Amino acid sequence: MSENKANTSVEPKKPTTTAAPPEKKDPFKEALKPLSKEEQLKFNLGTRGVRNLPAPKFPDADLAVRAKGIRRPAYKVDILLVNPPTPDGAIWIRSQHRVGRRSRENMIWPQMELAQMAAMLDEDYTVAVIDANAERMSWPEFEARLKELRPRFYLTQVTAPTLTNDMYGAFLARSLGAITIGFGTHVTPMPRETLESFPALDFVLRGEPELTLRELMDTIMAVNGEWTRTEDGKLIKKDGTPADADGHIAHMMRDADPTWAPAWTLDSLDQPIADDRMKITHTQLAAIKGLAWRRGSEVVVNFDRPFIRNLDDLPIPRHDLLPYDKYRIPMIKGPYTFIVTSRGCTAGCKYCIKHVSYQWSTRLLSPDRIMQELRLLRDLGIRNIHMYADLFTINRDQVMGLCERIVNERLDIKWTCNSRVDYVDEEMLAAMGHAGCWMISWGIESGNEAILKRAHKGADPK
Repeated sequence: MSENKANTSVEPKKPTTTAAPPEKKDPFKEALKPLSKEEQLKFNLGTRGVRNLPAPKFPDADLAVRAKGIRRPAYKVDILLVNPPTPDGAIWIRSQHRVGRRSRENMIWPQMELAQMAAMLDEDYTVAVIDANAERMSWPEFEARLKELRPRFYLTQVTAPTLTNDMYGAFLARSLGAITIGFGTHVTPMPRETLESFPALDFVLRGEPELTLRELMDTIMAVNGEWTRTEDGKLIKKDGTPADADGHIAHMMRDADPTWAPAWTLDSLDQPIADDRMKITHTQLAAIKGLAWRRGSEVVVNFDRPFIRNLDDLPIPRHDLLPYDKYRIPMIKGPYTFIVTSRGCTAGCKYCIKHVSYQWSTRLLSPDRIMQELRLLRDLGIRNIHMYADLFTINRDQVMGLCERIVNERLDIKWTCNSRVDYVDEEMLAAMGHAGCWMISWGIESGNEAILKRAHKGADPK
């Protein structure tokens, strides 16, 4: 056994070998590998043939918007009366009585025209007022407020120095579906130039605006079917109550113009104008005195509307809609506002803007009517008043009667006014001072006699 063991040899085991795995291709290297010319042409889409020119198929999103019924959101207020933001963010003076200018004295004037027109409408319409000048409101802030209010009608102050600025507000309102209206000392003498240059403005109210605005709005509400018309021409609102329930507006219309007939009562074979905001006809528009409007590309200027005869017929302005806590004037602390005591002036000064607005005839508020407004302002906490008129002392009886009533009632107010040196006397001045007048703005204009004569001032510097 030992021999066999000795002769037995054990061969060493050979190590087993495995095939090496194939080398992995790096995709990044492969991607960077240059393509042949044939491969490049294969992937170049520009080698395809040019197709025949197809007919254009531009998207029309308007159809989808209108189908959804979201083209124009519902109106939230009937009318928005505005003194728009100023051109440069500074304080400006804009008024029915004035041309308009940047305020050198940082005075912020109350917007009495807006408050007066609001009072002409508020019984039958929802009314909002924005005095962006007093609120120091920027254009983006104004636009946001405009979108929030969504007015059916938009009425703006327009003056020559701020014309393009004021028309920007009309453009914004028109883009939201509002019917846009302008009034003031620029558009009254230049309605054609304004309407031709600014298509976003629908209408111009020339001269005294209150009655023209009311008739225009009433007519549009009637023809649009928002209000219904009775056989005798009266208007019934959606809630079933009559518009102008006491007939006072109709009385004012007829008192100013005995020939007046409501525009909404005029039947016509005309088709309504091509404007889905208002279904009014050319015949109806032509019947509204004091209005300037468009007949296609032509601007039509209607007959002038006669002046309101009795200013006492005007409702007391809606002072409460104005930001009266924002109004300020030098030497007065606390809120103040205006009372428009008369319209017109008998003086012949050539430079005065009054010939564009209230002209040479004079119409007065009675002392009793002024006292009603003074009591209202007292209740609002306003005790600083400026008697705002073309010429406050134009009528001695009115001034003396007002002073007597203020003293007898012991009305705790302080007030200012304007005057001319040839429209006062010592007794009147004493009565005014006793009644609370502490400052008078005198229209002296010049100490040069030749200049005063050339301007038809009618005053002698001596």
